[in-house]
Amino acid sequence: MPEVSIIIRTRNEERWIRHCLRGVFEQDYTDFEVIIVDNQSSDHTVTVAKRFPIAKVISITKFIPGKAINDGIRVSSGRYIVCLSAHCVPASKSWLSSLLQNFKDDKVAGVYGRQLPVSFSTALDKRDLTIVFGLDRRVQIKDYFFHNANSMIRRSVWDNTPFDEDVTNIEDRVWGKAVIEDGLQLVYEPLAPVYHHHGLHQSNDEKRAKGVVSIIEKVDGQSVGKLPESIQPGNYDVVAVLPIRGEVQRPAGFDILARLLDLLQKSRYLGRIYLFADDPEVAQIAADRSLNLIHRPQEFNVPTKSIEDVLQYCLSKIEEGGDFPESILNLDYLYPFRHLELIDELIHEAQFNGLDTTFPGYVEYRNIWKKDQNDSFIHVGESLLPRESKTPMYQALYGLGCLTAVPVIRSGRLVGDTVGILPITDRKQALRYKDNSSSQIVELLLEAENL
Repeated sequence: MPEVSIIIRTRNEERWIRHCLRGVFEQDYTDFEVIIVDNQSSDHTVTVAKRFPIAKVISITKFIPGKAINDGIRVSSGRYIVCLSAHCVPASKSWLSSLLQNFKDDKVAGVYGRQLPVSFSTALDKRDLTIVFGLDRRVQIKDYFFHNANSMIRRSVWDNTPFDEDVTNIEDRVWGKAVIEDGLQLVYEPLAPVYHHHGLHQSNDEKRAKGVVSIIEKVDGQSVGKLPESIQPGNYDVVAVLPIRGEVQRPAGFDILARLLDLLQKSRYLGRIYLFADDPEVAQIAADRSLNLIHRPQEFNVPTKSIEDVLQYCLSKIEEGGDFPESILNLDYLYPFRHLELIDELIHEAQFNGLDTTFPGYVEYRNIWKKDQNDSFIHVGESLLPRESKTPMYQALYGLGCLTAVPVIRSGRLVGDTVGILPITDRKQALRYKDNSSSQIVELLLEAENL
């Protein structure tokens, strides 16, 4: 039987569970089992979890925090029980052994570890986590603060004092109070840290919090603004998808598809490349370059199929083939002038800011009008102010490069709830071949480049 049982409660944690479990299974202490207690996830949380050697998956229909933990413990076998949130990522390979070492003292009922914010945690969360979870180990004789996002308890104590199955939150502190009153102790262990993007509180003044965080970042920069290694660009799994309709276009005889593929293969952060096409020439290109080809059905060669439809279909085929990326970069090869740095900048921006979708936007200051529901013209944006006094608008350039998290694409959307836009001021990058107004300009510019 394993010495330690790790209980992970989940609900729609597809974007985090891979990193959580990767951190768990990279520990230097390996005598453990993992049990998932899933609360009706509607995404691929459980599917992703099962790619790891977990022991059991328990399904629950109503989430009560203490009961969910108890349900997991009841089917476990370890002498020590770890409670770990699915969106917490162990920050070191000694996380588990650092928790366990505290139980050499028989008076210790439970241990909880440090929690570190990530780069895109809010100012409130960064402030709260760094204030509450400090660098000094504490043995708590009267203080019953305890936190089950990252904790370990003694099973023999749980046998006598299980978690309360009625309270709707702070089940950890209710348990902590009970064991303290029984004469036992709690320990805070800073050498067992996890990354946790959520904070402890749900309110407070954001402006004030930013002021506090700015000081914390100067004094203790090692604790704020980092990402788990597996989420950092280069480790986070991003694939490119290039939808190609019909024959490959070569404006003025220039091979702009090859131009894009050469650029992508120089990226520091991009993983595999998929071509979505039905043209035999594209199939040969994929074979020659050792790229992946997704056959484009005839039904996708009609104007009524949106890019959302295309990417959702491609994702299904990618996953059917046993490939499970975390984000997809959509690229239209008919933009021949994108910069090499753009691809890696999109990935970097998305990862360090925790964004669903990132894309370039051409910075626009011109005066734009549109028709309203009454068929009248209305002005969009600000009035005829000088450019330096205006707030810019952004023309979305999705085809130039749109990076979207897989759960968003699976839901049938290109753009998620949290968005980042990379400002583009070079009009040349925004030019697309086959657009009525720019095709001739593209050809002239390509010819000029090769004079």
